Amino acid sequence: MNLSRLISSAVGSLLLCSLPVHAQSNVGELLSKGGKRLDKSEVLALLPARIQQEWPNRQGEEELLLSADGKISGKGLHYASRSESPATGTWQVEEDGRVCTPKTFTAWNNTTKLCWYVFQLDQTYFGGLKTEATSPLNRINALVKVASVTQ
Repeated sequence: MNLSRLISSAVGSLLLCSLPVHAQSNVGELLSKGGKRLDKSEVLALLPARIQQEWPNRQGEEELLLSADGKISGKGLHYASRSESPATGTWQVEEDGRVCTPKTFTAWNNTTKLCWYVFQLDQTYFGGLKTEATSPLNRINALVKVASVTQ
């Protein structure tokens, strides 16, 4: 599924990303420009959602649906092997707003257990593994709130 198809599939939902690219390299830079870290209630208000983002290691990307029932579905694309894999898992938001998305890429038999914080500058969202000022950020390319999900 490419980004245009992802957006098309969410017709009638709220688009939560903007077109201008904000090249924030770390948490401190984002905060100094007026950005903020989202708390638990702000993160939950964005869900359920479809998310498209590059992996923090820059070796691939994923397009995921975080459904209202706490499940993850979607796929990953590994750049070097040019292969795709379905992704399944669960998500939860911790008290401090950290989003945990343990999932398995079934075709690769690879499991990830990342937890990340959500940051916002204007209408652009970022993920960060830590909250320290020098911690790097990863831009979330698309975050689309979905009104209801039928699978």
